Amino acid sequence: MRAVCVAGLLLLLAAARALAADAVDYRIEPAQSTIRFELYALGWWPVRGSAVAQGSVVVRDELADIDASVPLQSLTMARAGYREWALSPEFFAAARHPQLEFRAHGIALQRLREGGVIEGELQVRGRTRAARFVLASGDCAASAAPCRVRAAGELSRRTFGMRSRRFTLGDRIRIELDLQLVPVP
Repeated sequence: MRAVCVAGLLLLLAAARALAADAVDYRIEPAQSTIRFELYALGWWPVRGSAVAQGSVVVRDELADIDASVPLQSLTMARAGYREWALSPEFFAAARHPQLEFRAHGIALQRLREGGVIEGELQVRGRTRAARFVLASGDCAASAAPCRVRAAGELSRRTFGMRSRRFTLGDRIRIELDLQLVPVP
């Protein structure tokens, strides 16, 4: 009887290890992760900014769930006036909506390595809309190790209720993500 209990315990431990091997959690390292954006004023003048990214990537059974956010207080721009305007109710409305959020579920881990399109939901100004990003091939190996994920996409200002300055500021915002993923022990 004791041998059966020990054998049962060993089987449970083996099963727990197998499940743990399939589950790797990562956090987005804010100090090494940046979101950059660019849009054009008057059709030719680039307006650029960047901010810190934070969040997590949880992997289960070779599928990743991405939960990333951008605290708008981390926004930097070439001129202080641009930053103030970007945080104002005309653009990001940061006082009411202090962060941007992106979520995507069920992304094949292989896509984080090889690149490709990911689809998820982006929340800006309290509005959640479908968003697509194209991932570049990355260095995320099968083992739990730090890795970089890079992606790019576009969004429409109008889709998120940013309708001010329509005649002087372009509707399309180009977004680039450069994220450092670090395994969580």
